[in-house]
Amino acid sequence: MTLRTVTFSRAGFTGSAAVPCHWAGDEDSTWEAFRSSISAGLTAGASGLFFWGWDLAGFSGPVPDPELYLRATAMACFCPIMQYHSEYNHHRLPSRDRTPWNVAEQTGDERVLTLFRRFVLLRERLVPYLAEQADAALASGKPLMRALFFETADEQAWAHPEQYFLGDDMLVAPVTSPGVDNWPVYLPRGEWVDAWSGRVFAGPQVVDLDVPLERIPVFVTADRAPALLPLFADLDGAAERARRLELTEVS
Repeated sequence: MTLRTVTFSRAGFTGSAAVPCHWAGDEDSTWEAFRSSISAGLTAGASGLFFWGWDLAGFSGPVPDPELYLRATAMACFCPIMQYHSEYNHHRLPSRDRTPWNVAEQTGDERVLTLFRRFVLLRERLVPYLAEQADAALASGKPLMRALFFETADEQAWAHPEQYFLGDDMLVAPVTSPGVDNWPVYLPRGEWVDAWSGRVFAGPQVVDLDVPLERIPVFVTADRAPALLPLFADLDGAAERARRLELTEVS
C-alpha cells in the first residue's frame, strides 16, 4: 500500500516550496485582515509556494459578521486550499468556532448556511479544474493562485492588487469591503466571459459588476468557457437538493 502524505505549514524559509501546502497563520476576523491575507497569498505565490490557503474570515477574536464571513467564503472557494479554523476558546461561551452553523447561530442570519452550502457545492465542482491546473502549475513554475503581474504588463493592473488568476483560465476579483453593491474588476487583454452571466467582455478594461452576497466576480477565458460555465449553473437548485438530503439523513 502506498501512503500519501502532505505537510501543512504556516512558516518557512529557503526551500519551503518543496513542502506542498501552506496557510497564512492566525488572522483576526476583520476586513483589514481579509485584505492582508489575500496579499499574503499572492506574495507566497510569487515566492514559489504553489498551494496556499487561509482560515477563511479569520481565526482570532469574536466570530465574523455574516457579510465578512460570506465574502471570505466566496474568496476561499477560489483558493488552492479552502478551510475554516478558529482559536481555542477554552470551552468558554460563546463558542468562537468558524463553522457556518455556529456563525449562523451566533448572528441569527439564516443566509450563512444557505450561501455557505452553495459555495461548498461550487468548490466541489471546481476540484477537477484545480487538479488540472495544479499539474499545469508544477509544469510551468507558476503558482496556482497568482497575482496579475504574472500574466500582464499593463500598469492598470496594479490598481487592483487583490485580484488574481486561479490557474490559466480563471480571473477572480474578491469583494473586500463591506456594504457594497457593485465592484470594479480589471480585465487584462483578451476575451473574457463572466462566469455567472455568460456575458462576454474584451480587455483591457475595467467593468463594474453587481455583487450580491451569493456572487464573487469570476471571469473565465473565452476558449474554456464552454467547459467551465456549467460549473456555475443551477447552484441554487443543487444547494436546495443538498439541504433536503441533509434533513432526510438527520431525521
